[in-house]
Amino acid sequence: MNNAQAQPSDPSKYTLSNTNLLESASFTAPIIAVIPANALVQVVDSAEDWYLVTYDDQTGYVPASSLSTTKYTWLDVLLRSYPSAESNPIASLPPKSEVEVLSVTGAWSLVMYNSVKGYIFNYFLTDDGNPPAEYDYTYFNTNMTRFVNENNIQSPTVNLITTDLENKITYVFEKVNDGSWKLLYQWLCTVGKPSTPTIQGTFYVSGRKPYFGTDNYRAKYATRIKGSYYYHTVLFNAAGTEVIDDRLGVAISHGCIRLAVENAQWIYDNVLDASAIVIH
Repeated sequence: MNNAQAQPSDPSKYTLSNTNLLESASFTAPIIAVIPANALVQVVDSAEDWYLVTYDDQTGYVPASSLSTTKYTWLDVLLRSYPSAESNPIASLPPKSEVEVLSVTGAWSLVMYNSVKGYIFNYFLTDDGNPPAEYDYTYFNTNMTRFVNENNIQSPTVNLITTDLENKITYVFEKVNDGSWKLLYQWLCTVGKPSTPTIQGTFYVSGRKPYFGTDNYRAKYATRIKGSYYYHTVLFNAAGTEVIDDRLGVAISHGCIRLAVENAQWIYDNVLDASAIVIH
């Protein structure tokens, strides 16, 4: 058994099957190349359901559904040769190790770590590398102000965002002089559907883009939660001139969190990079 080394810092993912590299974010776009299954691609940019990637010195678009999912270990974990605790260990991974999930078999995930493939028990993986019960969530769904203050949630900026996936509400807080959090806004939102759930954990705002989309829709005022997950508006047509899906309070997205246009714009315009986000 080897002690696996940390993965390179450049964002990368693996293809789940033979995948077309396309000239634009559209299934009807010209094909640049066919990327074989389990090939490593470098991520240039991401949106909710498409990635801009580089493979074999060629750059193009692939659907997010064709790529691995990023997870993190939250404790020392053994990478095993088969989905069983009795199988031989291949490598030892330290806490906060980033892995790419290729598939899930029952309670086990088939992952890639530092170009090594093996299985990890699902419970040992989270979206943010923190233990599943990092906070006391007693009041998360009933009194968000009490939750953030009793848990002493920390943010590098004066703002904190939380999203309650059960009630489908996003909250924005501002830090006051005594260090506590004051609720500024609470907005109904739309979250990921069961097959493409919204990630859970603690994250930090990591950039923004005025819009992204495909031939079928455009999402505006996108503030990045992590990777291809964003807070953004309800859906517009491809030209961005007309709202085509204004549903809120439902679980229908590909994982992003949709908000009313004015609410998504407020986050985009006012919440600084590195602001903390808690989603549960």
